[in-house]
Amino acid sequence: MWHRSHRLEVQPGQATVEAALVLPMLVVLLFGIILSGFAFYAFIQVSNAAREGARAGSMCRLTWNVTSDCQTAAKLAICDSTTGNSSLGYLAPPASAHCRIPGAFDVTRDVVVSSSGSLSDPNQGDQLTVQLTYSYTVPIVSSFAPMFPRPMVIHRSVMMEMQ
Repeated sequence: MWHRSHRLEVQPGQATVEAALVLPMLVVLLFGIILSGFAFYAFIQVSNAAREGARAGSMCRLTWNVTSDCQTAAKLAICDSTTGNSSLGYLAPPASAHCRIPGAFDVTRDVVVSSSGSLSDPNQGDQLTVQLTYSYTVPIVSSFAPMFPRPMVIHRSVMMEMQ
């Protein structure tokens, strides 16, 4: 009786071919995860900025001077060009003149503050609404990949009761 040996035949280029087939998919997946992180960060920062503006606007009766209205308080909480403070985090550089980022954000245009009562003379219990719109451009990718919108518009609206 004659036995054959069952040895695996070694194919020297097999690992290289498999890596060449799988590596592009892994790179695209990793790139997608990173870009999703950037977009999620932008969404969270815009949400936090709208919330900060609504909170400052709803507390303006208690904390703001009498000569200014709640709309000013809300907009200054989102982006204050005199101090360089911004609730938008890294989306808005502190040195942005008058809280304007060309094409992305302008505090006078993109922040809308409304109330169920008067913004200049609010009453306790009035509903204050802050709507913030930010045009976010995905870094680097928007120039190379047309599948990503240019820019991605993030719109957040927050309503709080006047204190």
